[in-house]
Amino acid sequence: MILLSLDAAADVERVREFLDINNPDVARRALLRIFTALERVEKFPDLGRPTEDADIRQIVVPFGAAGYIVRYTILPEHSDVLVLRLWHGREMRK
Repeated sequence: MILLSLDAAADVERVREFLDINNPDVARRALLRIFTALERVEKFPDLGRPTEDADIRQIVVPFGAAGYIVRYTILPEHSDVLVLRLWHGREMRK
């Protein structure tokens, strides 16, 4: 199962709102691409590359000229994918 942390849910909403302003179709396509990639992660949990934290992995979801970075962890009890954060590669981050 794919689960979103509270931060990741807010990230998804932020991405959707940003894209939806100019082109709702692009917003739908971007989120579809992200969740399709997460379905692959669900089948192949080690697909993402490791981060500085051994329990967190990261995938890059290509979209347009750049892409979205998705950080996730696998919950051991049921092997669920917990998405921790999501952002656009060109997005300013704190």
